Amino acid sequence: MIRAMPDPTRSEWVIEKTEAAAPRVMVTTDQPVATDAALDVLREGGNAIDAAVTAAFVMAVAEPALCGIGGVAAMAIRLPDGRETVIDGSGLAPRAARPDMFELASGADVKGMYGWPAAVGDANNTGYRAVGVPGMVAAMSLALERYGTIGLRRAVAPAVALAREGIEVDIHLTNTLATYADKLWRFPDSKRTFFKPGGLPLHPATALEGGGDRLVLGDLARSLEAIGSDGAEGFYRGALARAIVAEVRANGGILGEEDLASYAAREIAPGATEHAGHRVATLPDCGGGVTVLEALNVLDGLDLASLDPASAEHLHLVAEAQRLAFADRFGLLADPAQVEAPFARLVGGERAAELRSRIDRRHAGDRRTEVVADVPHTTHLCVVDASRSCVSLTSTLGGAFGNAAVLGRTGILLANVMTWFDPRPGRRNSIAGGKRILWAPAPTIVSRGGSPRLVVGASGGRRLISGVLQTIVNVLDHGNGPQDAVSGPRVHDEGTGTLVDARVPERTRNELAAMGHRVVTVEETLSSAAFGRLNAIAIDDDGLRGGVARMRPSTAAGY
Repeated sequence: MIRAMPDPTRSEWVIEKTEAAAPRVMVTTDQPVATDAALDVLREGGNAIDAAVTAAFVMAVAEPALCGIGGVAAMAIRLPDGRETVIDGSGLAPRAARPDMFELASGADVKGMYGWPAAVGDANNTGYRAVGVPGMVAAMSLALERYGTIGLRRAVAPAVALAREGIEVDIHLTNTLATYADKLWRFPDSKRTFFKPGGLPLHPATALEGGGDRLVLGDLARSLEAIGSDGAEGFYRGALARAIVAEVRANGGILGEEDLASYAAREIAPGATEHAGHRVATLPDCGGGVTVLEALNVLDGLDLASLDPASAEHLHLVAEAQRLAFADRFGLLADPAQVEAPFARLVGGERAAELRSRIDRRHAGDRRTEVVADVPHTTHLCVVDASRSCVSLTSTLGGAFGNAAVLGRTGILLANVMTWFDPRPGRRNSIAGGKRILWAPAPTIVSRGGSPRLVVGASGGRRLISGVLQTIVNVLDHGNGPQDAVSGPRVHDEGTGTLVDARVPERTRNELAAMGHRVVTVEETLSSAAFGRLNAIAIDDDGLRGGVARMRPSTAAGY
C-alpha cells in the first residue's frame, strides 16, 4: 500500500526585533554606538538636528563599508513650527569627467548597482578614477549652521573617540571584509587598515577564543578632528582637501582642488504628496523620493486599505506600482541642470492616473527576464526630539567601501560617485563634468493635521525605495506600528523579475506567478539587503515608538 504523504514542511529562520517606546525622544540608527551618541546629545539639551549629525559621524566610523566622511548624504527635516526642508549633500562628477572616460570591457558582463556594461578594470566602480565630489561633510555642516545648536567640534567628538579607541569587530563587519577582500586588497592602505598582517579579515569575539579584534582608525580620527577644528572649509578648501586631491591625482584620478572648493550642499524644498490623508515629504529631484511619491500616488487610488496586506492581490498591486514608477525613473530621470527631466510631472496626479489605468488587477504587466543588479550599501537614521523636531538622514559611500582605496594620509574612503553614471556616451545618465548623481535615498517625514506622524528611511541601494514605499503603506493603509511596518515581508519590482520575500507563503507566491509575475524568491540573511534595511519612528499622542531592521545590530532607543 502506498500511503499519501503530507505536504512537506520546512523549518524557518525567525529573527525579529522588539519595538522601542518612549514619551519624549527617540533615535533609530544602524549601530547601537550611534544611537547612544545621539541620545547623549539630546540629554545635553541638543535638538534632533544636533543628534542626527552626531550619529551620522559615528556611523561614518562604525560602518566603514557603508558610509563615511568621503561619501554623500541627505536629510529631511521637520521643525516644531511645521516647516519642512531638505539638506542635500549629493555627489557631483569631477569637472574633468567625460562621457567616454571609461573603456568598456568586452563581453556582456555588468558591474555596479545599475547593471551598466562593465568598464575595463572596473574603473568606474573601484579605484581613484571612480571618485567624484563628496557632499557628506558639507551637508552636516550646513544642517548644524542653520538648524543646530552645537558646533562641528562637539558633533564629531564621539566619532573621533570611536575611531581612536577602535570599533569592536562584529560578525557583520567580518563577513563584509571577507566578501570584499579581493576589492580591498588591490590597495595597500586598505589592506593595512582592514586586515591582519597575513591578509585575513579582523574577527569578532568567540566563545572559545575570548576577545575579538578592534578596528582602530587613527588616520580617520585625525581627519575628523580637523573637521571639528576647521569645519567644512578645511575639508573642501584646506589641508584635508589638498591631501585628498594629491593622493587621488597621484594615482590617476581626475578629482581637482577646484571640484572640492566649489562644492556647496543645497537646502531645498522637499518633494511631497498626499497619501491616505497624510502629507508625505521626502528628498526631491535626484533622490529616490520621486519614485516613492510616484508609486504612492498610483496606489492612492487602488483602495489598499480594504485588502489583506499578505494577499496576492495586495502584493500584485504594490509590485505593479513599483514597476511603472521605476520605468519612469530609469527612462526619464537625470540631473535636471544638464538634462530635461520631468520630475514635477512624475509626482503629479495626471501621471498617477495614467499609470493606474495601465494596471490590470488580475494580470502582471510585461517584464524582462533578468533581475537588474544592485548591491547592499548605505546607512539610515531617524531622530525625533521633545519639541517634535524630526530628522530622517541617509548617508552612503555608493558601493561597499566606496572606491575601496583608503587615502593613506587621511584614512578617508571616497564614494565611487562614477558608479551612478552610465559609462556609455549618449544616454540620459551618461557621464558629464559637474553632473549630479541620480541616487536612491528617500529620507521621509509623514505628517497629518499639522503634526508629524512617521519618520522613515532605509539603506540598501534601490531596494530602499520599495522598502520606504511599503513601510509607509503598512503604517498609513494598514495601521501597523513601526517595528511591524519595517519588518514585514516585502516585494521589489523594477520591471524585471518580481523579488518576493521568502516569508511570503508559497501559495501566495504561486498565485503571483499565475498572474504573470516572474517570481524570484529571496530569503533575507544576516549579510544581505535584498529588500532594504529600514528604520522608522512613529509619533502619536502617547509618545514615540521606534522600529529597526531585524537582521542587523540596528537599535531604537529613547527616553
